[in-house]
Amino acid sequence: MEKSKFLEAVEVIQTLLDDFIFKCDSRVKSTYFTREGNNKLNFKSTMLFMLNFVRKSLQFELDHFFEMFKNGEFAISKQGFSAARRKIKPEAFIKLHDTIVEWFYNKNDYKTFMGYRLCAIDASILEINNSKRLKDAYNSAKGTSVELARAMASTIYDIENNMIVKAKITKCTAAERDVAKQLIEMLKENGLKNDLLLFDRGYPSIDFFFYLVSVGVKFVIRIPKINYKKMIVPSLPDQFITFEKKKEKIQLRMLRFELDSGEEEVLITNLMDDSMDVQSFKSLYFKRWGIETKYDELKNKLQIQKFTGDTPASVEQDFYASMFLSNMASLVKQEADEMIAKEYEHEKLKHEYTVNTNILIGKLKDKLVQILLEKSQTMRITMYEKLMKEIIRNRSPKRPGRRYIRRDSLKANKNCLNQRPCI
Repeated sequence: MEKSKFLEAVEVIQTLLDDFIFKCDSRVKSTYFTREGNNKLNFKSTMLFMLNFVRKSLQFELDHFFEMFKNGEFAISKQGFSAARRKIKPEAFIKLHDTIVEWFYNKNDYKTFMGYRLCAIDASILEINNSKRLKDAYNSAKGTSVELARAMASTIYDIENNMIVKAKITKCTAAERDVAKQLIEMLKENGLKNDLLLFDRGYPSIDFFFYLVSVGVKFVIRIPKINYKKMIVPSLPDQFITFEKKKEKIQLRMLRFELDSGEEEVLITNLMDDSMDVQSFKSLYFKRWGIETKYDELKNKLQIQKFTGDTPASVEQDFYASMFLSNMASLVKQEADEMIAKEYEHEKLKHEYTVNTNILIGKLKDKLVQILLEKSQTMRITMYEKLMKEIIRNRSPKRPGRRYIRRDSLKANKNCLNQRPCI
């Protein structure tokens, strides 16, 4: 049996969680977590609790966690957990996420599109608890009769490998282009991987075109058809356009085609490859929809909006922990889908089959922490194989062409802290 990437990732995280330097770097103060033998919630157990898909009533989750992993020897109150989490920087969870991403791209073969790492960049508004301090930290969205605290998640998402490469939570009023630049700068720090970035029509501007060219990434951006109308030759579906800024010039390619709905779509790119015609770009840009389905998964299956705290630090901890958990779930899904494909490789089926992501995430609760705590490699493999059998049993057909529309209407916060199910 081929070695599991998920189990390799587990080993990477085990090493990090046991690393003394990581603990020191993650503490808010150097005096925290120095006498862990006397603490019910030490650094590692606090981190693991927050990586256990905490989505139900906080006290219920605490009781369940310590019953599962500490044999119910003692109980922890919500106040005790809050005191422990305040000692940990949100950067600890960013480090967890970045460590897995760096390991994945540097130590593994990964899927590409025409040799490019194909990524989409987009943002989505998140519900947070409607408190004054969170409104002050992240701003709010105003409707006709209500004003609610909101934050904005922005991500660089690898479409072919189903991995969140970079993520950032900001004020809901932050400019999407500015946050995109921050994400790309973060990407540069880790080393570009021949990236091809896809953007929706909220991002184009001449300044942004020049920035992307200066960074050295390839890009495809959808633009509103009224933009740069005077520069377009109506009879040419594929043409070159020169943009000028402070006496500097860049030449980009503009493509126009009709969607199935009859609406015209216009793209701007610095991909000059002659082998890619208009139809190729139509198919390429359709792949951007992957980030829309990823946000649907994050919100409705991983339930990232069920934050467990009412401070900016706790919101950041939960957000980056969820980004890490999303990638760990993606590793499991990739391996489970490969097993399903192998099982059906000689059969003619109407649909391809994939694992049920909702079931997968539910199965990972408790199981991920159990595997992370297990020191024996043999036992980890046994636990992993049992987990995979349970996940693969819950398969469902792929049905292409489905859409998940993100609604922009402002509604009352259904994820507030005092309305959590206990089961």
